[in-house]
Amino acid sequence: MISRLKDKAFRRGLFTIIKFILAVVLTVMTYFTTRHLAYVTVGLAELALIFIIYNLIVEKKWGRILACILFFIYVGQMTVLYFGNSYVTLTMLKNVKFLQDLGGRAVAYILGTVLALAIIFLPGKAVIKLNKRIILYFVVALLIVEVAVNIEYKRFSPVQSFATIFVDQLRYQHVKRAAADPQVALATFHKDSVEDGINKPESLPEKPNIIVIFTEGLSSNIISDEREIMPSVREFEKSCISFKNYYNHTFPTLRGVQGQLYSGYKLDDDKKANNLISLQSVLKDQGYRTAFVNTEPFNEEFTQYLNNLGFDEIVEDKDNVTGLADGMTDGEAYRLLTQTVHEMEESDEPFLLGIYTFGTHVSFNSKEYQYGDGANGFLNKFYNCDQMFNYFLEEFKSSKLADNTILVFTTDHSTYADQSYTDLFPDHKRECTDLDEMPLFIYHKDIQPQEIDVEGRNSLCFTPTILDLLDINTENYFLGTSLFDKNASSSFDKMFYDASYLISTEDAQIRYLEELEKEEFLSQVLAYFSALEAER
Repeated sequence: MISRLKDKAFRRGLFTIIKFILAVVLTVMTYFTTRHLAYVTVGLAELALIFIIYNLIVEKKWGRILACILFFIYVGQMTVLYFGNSYVTLTMLKNVKFLQDLGGRAVAYILGTVLALAIIFLPGKAVIKLNKRIILYFVVALLIVEVAVNIEYKRFSPVQSFATIFVDQLRYQHVKRAAADPQVALATFHKDSVEDGINKPESLPEKPNIIVIFTEGLSSNIISDEREIMPSVREFEKSCISFKNYYNHTFPTLRGVQGQLYSGYKLDDDKKANNLISLQSVLKDQGYRTAFVNTEPFNEEFTQYLNNLGFDEIVEDKDNVTGLADGMTDGEAYRLLTQTVHEMEESDEPFLLGIYTFGTHVSFNSKEYQYGDGANGFLNKFYNCDQMFNYFLEEFKSSKLADNTILVFTTDHSTYADQSYTDLFPDHKRECTDLDEMPLFIYHKDIQPQEIDVEGRNSLCFTPTILDLLDINTENYFLGTSLFDKNASSSFDKMFYDASYLISTEDAQIRYLEELEKEEFLSQVLAYFSALEAER
């Protein structure tokens, strides 16, 4: 019996050593995703602390659960960091319901999670016996080292980042609860007019049609990459008014598309409507027919979300949907867009037609066009998107639509910087996985191409910019400003905000806000959220 107990104790001790060795290996592996040594150094410092605490409490009845929880937090954070280039964030947790959209890499994520859990719940025991005073000194020394490193780099701490989720949630709930008087909020954000930074080009018709393409998750560096991942879009940019140092204002899609059309932040990643003024409502008042192509017609939540955007019509074709996560491939999406455009041009009414193409979603691959030998799914999906856009563009240019239609190419938000992204673009520095420079190209065959440096302004400026180009002046509640007006600015048009991050992009520099700045910003944006549901 004693011999068997000794063997059991030996095995449990061996399991403890294996657990922490594997945790060390996982921590080191995160460098190949993040390309940032601070994640490794801070992570190993915290792992050393956890190792000491683990040895002190694991053999106590109450301590076993706590020991597993500590190890669970650490390994879970490092697993997510390895795959996603970020610790767990509130934004991630709020989008768990869209897990099916991970598509091709879902198996890898599940296997990684199962492996992490297997490591966590290996039975363990204390493997070091040290004087408690020595342990205390060692723990204090490690804390001092970690605090010293973390003064500037708080976001690199796995444990502190985990605690931040709860802080973010408390702050988020506070914003939702502390509603200001809606009518006061409306008055606060009401504007009589849109900035006038450009005269409408004489070459444009009185009421040109407008086609807006929101490409899923596209950062500017993918278009400009010398490997010619998106050569057609890159060439298209040369014939457009394009905007340099233009950033996404939020993340993910549901916030990004609605936020651009209304020039305002969205509080939740849900289908809830915004009751304020939008691009489509303004153009509707100008006599435009408005429509949006639904590339996820089997996604009930996304379909309801589109219905609440206020377009006259949501266009669907459920008979031609063969892409991942029950969405349209980009080929199917652009074919439906082409068909819809030709149907709408038969009317005498000018039209606004929008589409969100789904095929470049994180973890997707393409079976249509493929890049090179087709071995890299990330490159395949963006190359395919490029080729399908080119198919549409050639059809567009050869039709009479080219004379009286403005074509706008942009994205819902920047590309999420997961492991696949960082592997392919190791020299492109990303300070935040959710935030980056993104494209906005405005094309008409008779508009003079030019590049405008907007110095860090963001996609809240989308709708004011389009209306300024058209010389449409209207009352509004826009948080953004026209990119054509270099002197225009607001408290929001250089501020990235989602459930997890508050980041300034002023002067095209990424800077995380300090706590006092966060409180000041949230006190302003709180009033805007109250205004969303007000009766005008």
